[in-house]
Formats: sequence, C-alpha cells, structure tokens
Amino acid sequence: MSDSSLFIPVILGTSRQGRQSEHVAKFIVEQVALRDRLETELIDIRNIAIANDDDDAGEPLKDPQFSATMERADGLIIVVPEYNHGYPGLLKHILDTCLKEYIHKAVGLCGVSAGPFGGTRVIQNLLPVMRELGLMTIFYDLNFSNVQKLFDESGNLLDKPTYIRRMEKFMDELVWMSTVLKYGRQEVSLEKKDSIQVNTHASKPCPEIAARMGADAMDTVLQVSRNAQTGEVKATPVT
Repeated sequence: MSDSSLFIPVILGTSRQGRQSEHVAKFIVEQVALRDRLETELIDIRNIAIANDDDDAGEPLKDPQFSATMERADGLIIVVPEYNHGYPGLLKHILDTCLKEYIHKAVGLCGVSAGPFGGTRVIQNLLPVMRELGLMTIFYDLNFSNVQKLFDESGNLLDKPTYIRRMEKFMDELVWMSTVLKYGRQEVSLEKKDSIQVNTHASKPCPEIAARMGADAMDTVLQVSRNAQTGEVKATPVT
C-alpha cells in the first residue's frame, strides 16, 4: 500500500444469528473497495476468539490479529444494529481490548434498525465510547432503516442508487478525516522530551484522582512515568 493510500476496515458489530446487519456491512465493503487508493476488509466480530467469562476485561484479553488490524488501520467503519436503543455487548467487549491502536484515527458509524430511525439512537450511545477510545467520529452517519425490507433474499440492496449517494458523502468525509489524521500522526509529535508516557490516555485530565491529590480538578493533567528498574508506575500532577 502506498503512502497516499488508506486502509479502512469495516467492523460488523453483531454476532446474532439471522443478522440483517451482515447485508449492510457487505454492501459497505463493496463500495469502499471501489474507491481509488483505499483498501478495506470485513471484520466480523463473530470470528474473533475472545473470552467472555473471565475476570479480566479490556486490554488483557487482546486478540493479536484484531489488534494488528486496528494498529494498521487509518480509519474505521463500524456497522452496528440498534438493540433496545443500545449496542451489542460483544461489540463493546471487543472494542475495549484495544486502546493505543485507535488513538487519533477517524471512525464512521453506520446504524441499522428494524424501525424507522436507522439506528440513530445506537449511534448516539456509541459517541461517548468512541471519544473515550481516542477515535475521532466524523459528523456524517449512515442510517439503514427498516432493514428487513431493504435487501432481497440473496442479500442484494433493493434501492442501491439512494444508498450509494449517501455512501459518497459519508466516504468523502471519512477519507478526508483519515487522511488529515494520518498526516498528523506521522508528522506532528505530542511527546515532550522530558516526559515518559505510558500511553496518550494516561495523561488525560482526571478530576476525580486530581481532587484526591489535592490539586485543581479542572486543570490538572496527570503525568505518568514508569521506573525502568522496578516497573513501578507513578502519577504526578502537572500544572
């Protein structure tokens, strides 16, 4: 892949049997693949082997292949159905296994529902999750309403021209954002020469911890450092 190209995989965010979201995800992969200088692949969370009955959660359960794909990605598309106004628990479980792999990368959200709102509510519920993971959400969403009526028995989209037009706007924004952020990750450093950071999120403002340390909760950033000999991690308020 050349420097000017982008890798934007599509995550199918449900493992349910008989899922209509699979048709949506395959349509999106097909359309992304038609674009110049774009590479994509379908990531089906049903195929990711991850424990769901372990005391650990998050990064300790990291799947090597999923992690490597997220690290390589320049942007993401997440196809997510709306289940009782929320998102599938398995999708959240899997997304939480990565962190640094996502930071300063663009994500486009595609909502799917059996009702008339096209997954609008599940997208709203996902926004704070995307922000906390370090992903930059584009402002144009894709919505597939009444999904059970959109495809024929072979999984072909019935009103393809309409959704291709919507897809164009969505992809124009996602490609622009992914391109800009890729340049930023490669050319603009946020690291300070005199600091040793565990990861970007370790230096986020944390009002609760700052208050416990007697610091100004609104303005304090915690500088995290690790002792190379003992492995001890220490958090110090930075003003």
